[in-house]
Amino acid sequence: MKKKYQFMALATAMPGKLEELKHWYDTQHLPDCLKLDGFVSAQRFDVVGKPMGMEAPDFEVLAIYVLETDNVEECLAQIPKVARTPAMPFTDSIDLTRSVRFVVSEAQPPQYPKT
Repeated sequence: MKKKYQFMALATAMPGKLEELKHWYDTQHLPDCLKLDGFVSAQRFDVVGKPMGMEAPDFEVLAIYVLETDNVEECLAQIPKVARTPAMPFTDSIDLTRSVRFVVSEAQPPQYPKT
């Protein structure tokens, strides 16, 4: 059975380019990622407020991609193979020096909602 992961990207826009960055995520990048094997859903969120608990950039956008795969490294390795090509155009609206990406997997045992 394939394991479920969440690939998360916290991003900051270049000055004056936040709306352009949001548009790129919504209309280009998220749909492009969903064409890759193992990517089953993706959603963009607006970050509200400053990070708490540590010094960090004022992130503006969070993208969460749900992955279902037997090998998360191979799944993610698809991205650099197509990034900055017609299959996955990039944008100059993102500040890569103030952005971060990471993967989480579901904890065992699973947590349940409060009843």
